[in-house]
Amino acid sequence: MRTEECRVGARIRLLRLEKNMTQRQLAAKIGVDRTSLSSYEHSKRTPDIFTLCRMADVFEVSLDDLVGRKF
Repeated sequence: MRTEECRVGARIRLLRLEKNMTQRQLAAKIGVDRTSLSSYEHSKRTPDIFTLCRMADVFEVSLDDLVGRKF
């Protein structure tokens, strides 16, 4: 597993907690089940680009911010 993938999962979890959301609440907002979201947060799976876009919208951040990309 690449380091970037680990950071994405941790970033998703951090942003979710900052919004005071449960995994179940976020999963419902982005149209996935809770177990999929858990897999993303634990870096067992990587969300597709469409799911990442929905997360970025919910968190009100850019995709770069969501995935921890720095220039």
